[in-house]
Amino acid sequence: MSSGEHRTPRPRMTGTQRRQQLIEIGRALFAERGYDATSIEEIAQRAQVSKPVVYEHFGGKEGLYAVVVDR
Repeated sequence: MSSGEHRTPRPRMTGTQRRQQLIEIGRALFAERGYDATSIEEIAQRAQVSKPVVYEHFGGKEGLYAVVVDR
């Protein structure tokens, strides 16, 4: 990026919005690929967050899957 270009920052989501986004992404990936073929890394990449953000909300893939299945 040159000095003349400015990046517009993404609007920051609330914790509730981020959690909902992760649930929706997880639901789509689990439906598309199944539990075993879905990774926290891929969920985080799709949400454009780091893996620790996913762990912070759900404790891991099992926690996210439990929320997705429970809905």
